[in-house]
Amino acid sequence: MQVLLIATLVGYALATFFRVREKVAGQSFRHHSTFSLALGLTCNAILAFHNYTSSELHLHYETLFIAGALSLGITTAITEHGLKETFFSIFSLPGSIVLLFCSTFADGTLAGGHFAQRWFAVHLLLSILGECFFLIAAISSATYFYVVRRLKKKNRLRAVFFFPPLARLDDLTCKLIGAGVIFFTAGLLAGLYGNYSYFVSFNPGFKHLFALVVLAFYTFIIIARKPLKITGTRLATMAVVGFFLSLGLITLPDNQEHWQPMLKQTQEAAK
Repeated sequence: MQVLLIATLVGYALATFFRVREKVAGQSFRHHSTFSLALGLTCNAILAFHNYTSSELHLHYETLFIAGALSLGITTAITEHGLKETFFSIFSLPGSIVLLFCSTFADGTLAGGHFAQRWFAVHLLLSILGECFFLIAAISSATYFYVVRRLKKKNRLRAVFFFPPLARLDDLTCKLIGAGVIFFTAGLLAGLYGNYSYFVSFNPGFKHLFALVVLAFYTFIIIARKPLKITGTRLATMAVVGFFLSLGLITLPDNQEHWQPMLKQTQEAAK
């Protein structure tokens, strides 16, 4: 597994290098970056599958970090080949590298038979994919603010040639939010189906309700964008606010059925 981890890191690092060189030198390294990204994604996927299936009743924190790195890699590939934009790879791929490094230090286990179910794997991957699209939409919005600021100053050429145009950033932010809504909704539906089919009596917790609030916020942006003219700085601001709201899904407490620590279960068994 160490070989897979190193190969994944090398793939993501090379893909980042070629994208940065492409932006700085103005030369196209599309095939080099595509091959490197494909190598990283393949090894990352194998690594995530191995970690997830290695235990039937437990979910290691290491697996969560590896799944996050894989989701960022998949989001990068979709953005590059679906939206034809490589600028955000400079930020997302290093994010995958950081998550993979964090996975080597992650120590902890969650207990629960539902973690071994296929529906949970689908729920986990799709939900994180949605979060990753929201993250890149926030990066697009932050870039929008930066370009606007630079255009108001003397170094306009740098802002014009290195970064995507403002209209392009505005359009990308909306499309990234739309993709995030699709994946996030699919993830919630998979989790809803699995929870009600696996647990005898399942009651949605605060985190489940908060996830619906986040989804409703992003859906409002998509629906009301044209009628309320949510573009430019308005769209950028709402995208950043929405991402910070989505971070609550990581930090907020949840009911025991969703994330039940193994430590607590072990203590109860000892009594």
